[in-house]
Amino acid sequence: MRKSGFTLIELMVAMVVGLTAVTSVYSLGAAMSEQFYQEQRTATSQGASRAAIMELRRDISRAGLFGSPNARSESRCEAGMPDLPRLGGGNVTMGAFQYYPDADLAVLDPAGDNAPRVGADRLRILTSLYLTDQLLVDSVSSDGRTIILQTGNQAYRRTFAWGQAEGPFTGAVPNYLEGTLGWDAAWGGEAASWKGIGQKGARAFQTSSVLHIESPEGYHFFRTLFDKADNVQNQVRLVVSPALPVATACLPGAGGGSTVAPLQWVEYALVDPFDAASVGGNFMDFGELFFFDLEGTNPLITDDFENAREEALREKRNVMLVRRILNPADGTVRPNTTQVLAEFVSNFEVSFLVDRRSGTTQAPLIEAETDPTVINDNPEQVRSVLVTLGIRSPLEDPSIPYSGVNDANTRFEVNPNEKGSARVRHLRIEIPVMSVARRNL
Repeated sequence: MRKSGFTLIELMVAMVVGLTAVTSVYSLGAAMSEQFYQEQRTATSQGASRAAIMELRRDISRAGLFGSPNARSESRCEAGMPDLPRLGGGNVTMGAFQYYPDADLAVLDPAGDNAPRVGADRLRILTSLYLTDQLLVDSVSSDGRTIILQTGNQAYRRTFAWGQAEGPFTGAVPNYLEGTLGWDAAWGGEAASWKGIGQKGARAFQTSSVLHIESPEGYHFFRTLFDKADNVQNQVRLVVSPALPVATACLPGAGGGSTVAPLQWVEYALVDPFDAASVGGNFMDFGELFFFDLEGTNPLITDDFENAREEALREKRNVMLVRRILNPADGTVRPNTTQVLAEFVSNFEVSFLVDRRSGTTQAPLIEAETDPTVINDNPEQVRSVLVTLGIRSPLEDPSIPYSGVNDANTRFEVNPNEKGSARVRHLRIEIPVMSVARRNL
């Protein structure tokens, strides 16, 4: 009679079957988890691309707003043409665009591992970041140096928040308001009837804006040097230099009915967030976010960690697309104006559609253009800006090999010494610049 139980062979078979089942379930779960994280990384890249493209579309579509592209001599009463500093030195006639192909390629791909099918262009535009209104002039002083703005229109009220119970300055003055304009807490108590100034107006008229004045007769004046005068009875007064030609054919009477618009000269560039020379020494200073001391003065930190540089704690090779405001006098970056549009950028290419017959009586001739000389010398010809933005995954995926040029659109080689490559997602958009086409100055 056989006793109940399992033989050794039966136990071994059961164990093999059980292990096979467990292994299969584990493998399936690991594969599903990996697929989930891949989809999550893809969605994150696509979301970052869309957010950056939305910002670019908003800013670039305003290029030339209020008539900034190449003001022709017949529309100006002053000798010469206004200009702006050129990247790398020298000056170029003030226009809606400055374009520099692959100016930041050494930042994006320093070893040329992804060449030649990645771009790192730099784009500068003259635009209005904060206002969609032109402000009306009440009058200009007899010496042509002080502009008094009209207070009884909605554009003024929207810009300077006239009639608010209190202004935004209740403590220290924000850094972006520091400068020769003197936007400070004194605005809140400068006159008994003054009710404060909105931050939008303060930002728009901050130091280093380009002031564009247009007379009712269609003559244009540009000033990069202006200051805030004492304000009386809610009137904003701006002092400009050189003086305006008041009481002349260009600016008849006291200049009433003229318009004023502050413009910002904005640059879009790819930067290394740890390069203090290009982004400032405190751009990635996140030491206060950690409970430990990154400077190495905390005795509780071990020697190895104490000696580690701050950037060693963060993702390496993180190239960022930033937007920053430039000083129109010398091309330097205005302090505290750098904003990050996208991280882990793998490609930033800009091209243009131009009207070759702009300014003539002939029918438009629209063609693609990538020659920086054509764009920088003739920004009034631009009708659309085409932007291609690539965002990569922060880490390389060992399962995705990189074979070279043919993979540049979908893969990015972060570190050739490591197996695999980063995934890339591209977005391409055409942005019409109707202000340039309409004004065509």
